[in-house]
Amino acid sequence: MKPLSFIINFKIFIIIFLFLITLSNYSYSSQICDSTIFDNINKNIVAKEYKPIVEYNEMRNDVGIFYDFEWDDNKKEIILKRDNENNPVIRFSLFERNFLIPGKSKVISFNNIKLSDLSDRQIIDLHRKNGTNKLTLKNGNSVNIVSKPYYLNDFKLREFDLKSINNIDTTKGILEVSFEAKLTNNRNDINYLLDQEFKEFYGKDPICAQSRIDLNWPIETVVFDEFKYDADIREGLKNKELLVKSVFDLIYDNGNIKSERTERGVASFRQYFDFKKFPFDTQKLIIQLKTDVGNWDNFNNKDGYGYGSVTFITPETGVFLNLLKFKDPEINKLKAWSIPENGIQVKSNILIDNNYYDPDLNKIIPRYESTLNIELTIERNFQHYLLKIMLPVFLILCVAWYVLWIPTEKYEARLNTSIIALLALIAYNFVFQDDIPKLEYLTDLDWFILISYIFCCIPVFLSIAFSKFISKNQKKVTKTNRSIKLWGILVYFLINCQIFIF
Repeated sequence: MKPLSFIINFKIFIIIFLFLITLSNYSYSSQICDSTIFDNINKNIVAKEYKPIVEYNEMRNDVGIFYDFEWDDNKKEIILKRDNENNPVIRFSLFERNFLIPGKSKVISFNNIKLSDLSDRQIIDLHRKNGTNKLTLKNGNSVNIVSKPYYLNDFKLREFDLKSINNIDTTKGILEVSFEAKLTNNRNDINYLLDQEFKEFYGKDPICAQSRIDLNWPIETVVFDEFKYDADIREGLKNKELLVKSVFDLIYDNGNIKSERTERGVASFRQYFDFKKFPFDTQKLIIQLKTDVGNWDNFNNKDGYGYGSVTFITPETGVFLNLLKFKDPEINKLKAWSIPENGIQVKSNILIDNNYYDPDLNKIIPRYESTLNIELTIERNFQHYLLKIMLPVFLILCVAWYVLWIPTEKYEARLNTSIIALLALIAYNFVFQDDIPKLEYLTDLDWFILISYIFCCIPVFLSIAFSKFISKNQKKVTKTNRSIKLWGILVYFLINCQIFIF
């Protein structure tokens, strides 16, 4: 009986222990939520009548022109993108978009002030002027823009740590990466909901599920343009009621209230691969972040029609520094590929949909959406294909072509040797066929193999033809054989130069 009573008591002890752990975890999670500043925020929402509307970083009244950016590797900072004459390049213009083309238009002067002589800060401040302003473009056109009020949301990509490139599926056109990214958005609109205690003692607090519902978080609209989203390999909120892991935080940074969103895990992106130069090809991989919000000159998400609105995603310094580290082969561990010196770029882009249907207006209008592209240029390490495919094919061709040095009267030996070489080439083709992408067009390697097949067949055809005419005119056959074996080599190398060089 003692062993039985001991087992029963032990089971009761285990049940009580597990119950206490569950209760303590529940209390702890409640305390975490209640102990954060969001407990006070939720109370202040009712007291101060906070309305969960879409807020913007700021309201502006200017010409609505934004200039593109680039990374200065010497100064280790982000600067305005300029052309070879130091003229700034347009990133986006809210007004007069027919004349100011993103990424193409360069501005020479603003109200007859030459921009190439100004610093980045001076150019930005100059474009904040009200009234009617004249812009002179590099293409010779002039544009007059009247300043108008509009809202601005400029989401910041604070960090982007590319952990690894897991897979480059060239057959399906998919890039799979592991990453961690942090996005921030200034939220001075909820400053009045925060107690001074938060600003003095708190640096970061997780946003509770209730606050996720009661407050509006514009940064939620940012999406990674993924092929698929797998919740099992990504951290995040499955829904607004259940906080799986804290990926939305509120931070107080240098006097600014910001919402911070963290994305981490594995993501897959659709890619376009051009294999025409395979195996000496270079590919561009693009990881795209979209605002998922349009830029409108007469509409905004806060109070509807009237004021325009602009929404951007802009990288910060940490993004460039982390990506530059990824160029190191010891970090990226890419075996079949390498990243050249300028192989990683962060670029802004504007998606233009001229056939966007607006259900509210019941008509088709142009839609402009800002995106941020992380572009990785990779070069294929071609040694495998050069040594294990192209060199053996060339050696087999040499054996077939060497038949032309056998005396023409020995046509049986010539024919046997050339046929064996041709069969060897056909057999070897089955060995490496899985290493060659199967496409609807011919790559450079496909052309090389096809030309090699043709030149491998020439000795076979010549041996058969010479066997018919050798008895009638041996001198002419010998002369023809001599010309073909010399000119054939020259033509073969010229064709391959055309394939791989030009």
